[in-house]
Amino acid sequence: MFNYQQDCSETDKIAAFLSATAQVITETVKKLLIMCGCEVVINSQGLELRYDVSYGDMKAVFFFRNLYLEIATVNRDAEPLQFDEKLRDHYYFVSKASFIIKSKLEILLKLLKSDNTDKTIDEIFTEFNGERIFIEKLDNLRRKNGTNPNAANN
Repeated sequence: MFNYQQDCSETDKIAAFLSATAQVITETVKKLLIMCGCEVVINSQGLELRYDVSYGDMKAVFFFRNLYLEIATVNRDAEPLQFDEKLRDHYYFVSKASFIIKSKLEILLKLLKSDNTDKTIDEIFTEFNGERIFIEKLDNLRRKNGTNPNAANN
């Protein structure tokens, strides 16, 4: 699937892996979001890549840096980072990437489709116990336009 020198650093292995797989990962995320009814605008590139995602009146920004590192490493928080050598097996890569992408998108979509984000965030803490996702900002255009985002039939 990708090659690297046996004596290269963990960082170089991660970089080689991401240069070979990042496009597949980002296109998969984009297609899944579109299939779920979201609009997606691509911003930036490389490790700083992000998607501006809209679903109805809700908007969010999806950053890829942590997703990439979660897939590419044994533990994205470890110091120093360690490349997940099992990713050299294509089936392991597909399985690991699919699981991580699914878990992140489930949370994002649950938030975007919610009429009551505060309640949904509480549900996410319970339902996705142990799953990590960083939410910097979630825009609700209905709230900005003066309508009640929690009212039925909005």
